[in-house]
Amino acid sequence: MVVAKMSSLNGIAALGISGWLVAPLASAAPATDPCTLLAVNEAQAYVGGLSTPPFRANDDGVADVRGGLCVYRGSGGRQVSIRWRSEGAAQAASITQAVPNTVGNGFDKAGQSGMAATAHRVIAQGPEGPWDKASWIPGGTLFVTKGDRGADIDMTGGSGKESEAVSIARQIVPRFDHPLAYDGARAAANAPKPKSHSGTACAVVSQAAVETAIGSLQGTPTANGDGSQCAYRVATQQGLRTYTVEYVWQGGLKSYNMMKNGPSTLGSAMGSGIPMGGLDSMPQDAKTSAMIGGLMQMAGGGGGAGAARGAATQVGFKTDSSLQGPWDNATLLHGTQLLAVKADVMVGMDLQSADYEKAKALLAVICSRL
Repeated sequence: MVVAKMSSLNGIAALGISGWLVAPLASAAPATDPCTLLAVNEAQAYVGGLSTPPFRANDDGVADVRGGLCVYRGSGGRQVSIRWRSEGAAQAASITQAVPNTVGNGFDKAGQSGMAATAHRVIAQGPEGPWDKASWIPGGTLFVTKGDRGADIDMTGGSGKESEAVSIARQIVPRFDHPLAYDGARAAANAPKPKSHSGTACAVVSQAAVETAIGSLQGTPTANGDGSQCAYRVATQQGLRTYTVEYVWQGGLKSYNMMKNGPSTLGSAMGSGIPMGGLDSMPQDAKTSAMIGGLMQMAGGGGGAGAARGAATQVGFKTDSSLQGPWDNATLLHGTQLLAVKADVMVGMDLQSADYEKAKALLAVICSRL
């Protein structure tokens, strides 16, 4: 993934926020705005050049002048968010750190000592630093407390790395009493608004455009109950192919990166016992393709009776995050899903019975209209 870079000074000037985030406040008033804890040039080390000034947001990552989060959104499809807890953080941390013990004790009593050890890895004690306590959820969030105050550093929309979360924590904890001069509410008022949408996934792209990408449809496209999914079906000589497309209209960047980082997150939580990377190196020959197709059918991943074998039989259980197209970023995830993000909208496509090249063509048509 190529991330736009800019120097700290040029980046701040380009965003029109020169002088907003340059020094601690003269007083030692405690921070209340979560955007006063991490500077623009510091955030760029983790998300690349910022696409918008840091802004206050609600729990869904949507701009909110009273939001408890600060969102640092990079132009390359990465984002980090920080939640500031001005009080009650110590008690919340105690509850969080007690969860692994409670769950682990339950597994121990059931004779599942291996699962008990896994429970302790899911919420692990963090390293020492300028804080009282730190807890880490693999691939996701670092919780740090100092006295009764604290911060949650969410990396799920970025690299997912604990080391980067710890680095951010070392920068922001000393600012609990010495915040930076910045107005995250002002930035929220001017932040990009969520992408508007038609209300149903099947109305995003015309049927003619869909058929240009994947062929003549069999029947009318069908949406799920809440309109977030649309299934397109095409009859082929190989069997029925179904292209199920799902949209995440708000917080798409975070959802995209969470899914993209998911396999490594799972492997980390399980003690690296799941070698997900090994799937990418499986040989691509006729025998392996047939084996993959058989495994998918046995696991219910073939799309049902009469369905064609999916993209994994063409490309294997491959992961590729270098896909080029009219999107901000896109990933083929282990040969079974296509994911893309455009303007903070995530588009996901199930490849269980889909042709890979036609699925990419459909994804390009969709993203070109977002």
